[in-house]
Amino acid sequence: MKTPLLYAFEVCLCCGVLLGLYRWLFECRVPFRACRIYLLAAVAVSALIPALHIPVYPAAPVVFPSVAGQAGPQWEGIAGFFESAATVSAAEPIRTPGWPDMLSDALLVAYAVAVFVLVVLFAMRLAAIARLRRQARLTRFRDFVLAEHAAVRTPFSFLRTVYLGEGFDGSRRSIVLRHETSHVRHRHSVERVAMEAMLCVLWFNPFAWVAARRLREVQEWEADRDVLDAGCDLTDYRTTLFSQLFGCNPDMTCGLSHSFTKKRFLMMTRNKWGRFAGWRLAAALP
Repeated sequence: MKTPLLYAFEVCLCCGVLLGLYRWLFECRVPFRACRIYLLAAVAVSALIPALHIPVYPAAPVVFPSVAGQAGPQWEGIAGFFESAATVSAAEPIRTPGWPDMLSDALLVAYAVAVFVLVVLFAMRLAAIARLRRQARLTRFRDFVLAEHAAVRTPFSFLRTVYLGEGFDGSRRSIVLRHETSHVRHRHSVERVAMEAMLCVLWFNPFAWVAARRLREVQEWEADRDVLDAGCDLTDYRTTLFSQLFGCNPDMTCGLSHSFTKKRFLMMTRNKWGRFAGWRLAAALP
């Protein structure tokens, strides 16, 4: 039977290989939607592959002719051998657990405690977002619900609700709503929740955290592309991003302040936006 440590090592190994394939074959080469699906699937598949049990069938058994009624001295000796072996096996003392077994049990307990803590924190974040929505002023539109509250430091979206604070008017408000409604339309927060749920179970896998960061990055690229394709001025959009740089969003939500990197600005300055992000851009980055 596979030990927990061996399983954890294989999970990390599989996830690392899948992320390497993403970096070499998918990132900036395929549509954003394909990147998002791949990253979610990579984390899930990396946990499933090591758990698979592939049976190896033994060779065909050798059938001996029946010796009923033909027992002779030679068969009596063989029967006595098996009887003595069974007696010795039954008389063996019960093996007391050693330090490897105790270490394995301690690691399992630590893993369970960590999962419990992460699940509680995950539920608390969901409850905080639900409480904020109840306290906010809601305005219903055809594709989303706008929740406005002074406690929202930086705009973000979760499921079909866009959360907006004070001080957003004119073109700035339009830019923010276009960005956040893009997240709503592509159902990015559903993917964030799925990734967060997997991280609660696979917290020991460093590559899973890298995949979550890559997912946020791809989602922001997609929302940026939608805003600029709608005719937004690049300088105005950059200014809005800078003004939201020091905002704070829950990790599972989508917002302007997420994934604020040099690569994201370079993605905006491409001359042509399409379904594919340029591979030359990724190759030029450190």
